Amino acid sequence: MKVIKSFLPVMILTIASIYGFQKYSLLPPSAVIGVTYLTHMLALIVAGLSIRFSRSSVFFYVILIVATNVILRFGWADRALTYGLLSTFSPLLLLLLTLLPDRGIFNLKVIPAYAMLALAGAFSIILATTSPTWAMQLFLSDWAPARYFDWTQQSQTVLFVSFSTLYVLLTLCILNPSPHVCAGFGVLFMLIVQLHFGDQHRSLNVFSSAALLMCLYAIMQETWRMAYIDELTGLPGRRALREKFQKLGSNFTVAMLDVDHFKRFNDCFGHDAGDAVLRMIAAKMRKISGGGLPYRYGGEEFSIVFSGKNSQECVRHLETLREAIARNPFIIRRVGRSDRGNRALPSNNKSVSVTVSIGFADSGGNGISPWEVLKKADQALYRAKGKGRNCVSE
Repeated sequence: MKVIKSFLPVMILTIASIYGFQKYSLLPPSAVIGVTYLTHMLALIVAGLSIRFSRSSVFFYVILIVATNVILRFGWADRALTYGLLSTFSPLLLLLLTLLPDRGIFNLKVIPAYAMLALAGAFSIILATTSPTWAMQLFLSDWAPARYFDWTQQSQTVLFVSFSTLYVLLTLCILNPSPHVCAGFGVLFMLIVQLHFGDQHRSLNVFSSAALLMCLYAIMQETWRMAYIDELTGLPGRRALREKFQKLGSNFTVAMLDVDHFKRFNDCFGHDAGDAVLRMIAAKMRKISGGGLPYRYGGEEFSIVFSGKNSQECVRHLETLREAIARNPFIIRRVGRSDRGNRALPSNNKSVSVTVSIGFADSGGNGISPWEVLKKADQALYRAKGKGRNCVSE
């Protein structure tokens, strides 16, 4: 489901760009000028936002899109070898830049990305200028019967690189469907299609605009995630809870969940183990039955919202969640130290029990404020702790 949600914008923009490319000739001259300026404006906007939010992957996508446009618009790739080099290195660079972690744009850690771009550019200029025989054979020769590839002017080497990079990025999107990886796949597809059609103005305008819109969506999606999703647990945060409260009807239930003796756990086993506990509990909360929506409220406290249900309908789902957490032993992994012979000693894993206390309250169907219900649930949580913890209280 997550893969489909991540891919959906890319698919919509891809279909729209193909349709726009086919209907481009029907546009009046004034609209064509507008589309051309749209590409320029999108490039400036996306580049500015990527700098503002330090999204280096998207920033380098924009560089590749703009560089390809400039080279094709000004006829700098009029020779077959130059065009072959551009069509080969663009997908490879985009794949490598996607694999690099986001480390900002203007700092020393991002030097490898700039170095790759500079080396690829310098290498391509040298080959395009000298035109060595081996380069002509590698980038322009056909390795299979040419009759199977009469649908494109690209060489078989370019096609092999293009489809290989598409396959690798598609695999990455399925395994890790993050916004910038899916945007990278979409931008790669747009670049390959654009290079297939050559220096036609309609392909440059339409497919470049679509690629930049994919980059813009990736930044917007990442910005939304930073604002609404808790980084540690992956659950929606308090801002998302506030917006959920604004949409609730008159009948709902709110539960507050707190990890028992969490401070003592952190003191004994360290904050890394404490973070792992919070992630484990968040994973259990995502599976809660009854239509409950989990949120991280702050620290070791979590909230659950049941829309359209009273407290009696929710108590069994909260009990099931509490029991699932209590009977699931948490393994603390301790790496053994090396002895004097530099031999690694066996790791000392320890199993501990983690429990939670839960308090809940409902609106009673009388239009009471969700924040008042949350306050009552918090008071019920304190009662659950007073009863000895590891229980559910109303």
